[in-house]
Amino acid sequence: MKKYILLMTVVLISTFAFSQNQERLSVHYFDIPESLEAELMEFNKKLNQEIENAGFGKNFYKIYKVKADNKAKMYNYLQISSYTSDKHYEMTHDVSDQYNKLLDEFWSSDVAKEFDKNRIYRKVYRIDN
Repeated sequence: MKKYILLMTVVLISTFAFSQNQERLSVHYFDIPESLEAELMEFNKKLNQEIENAGFGKNFYKIYKVKADNKAKMYNYLQISSYTSDKHYEMTHDVSDQYNKLLDEFWSSDVAKEFDKNRIYRKVYRIDN
């Protein structure tokens, strides 16, 4: 019995000690005309509500914008979301039929056409512990 407990302890410690960090971010850099900003924010609000209703917390998708005095010519908006693992990412993208309907509506909208024009999208992984 002692050997079994020792073996299980060694396996568990090794698993935690040598496992890769699972933290993930989903990052979108993009531009949209200011005239479409309110529509984007309304969509984001609805999507966040679906995520919250599914139990994944408030304000899951966050949108940022550079200050008006910033001289950047591109990528003035940023949307970011964080995940504990790849599995968590998959779970948050399959929460309800309403969530899927919202995404379909978004991708056929004028906002999406502008959003997707010069968008940079990356899933990034934390590399330090």
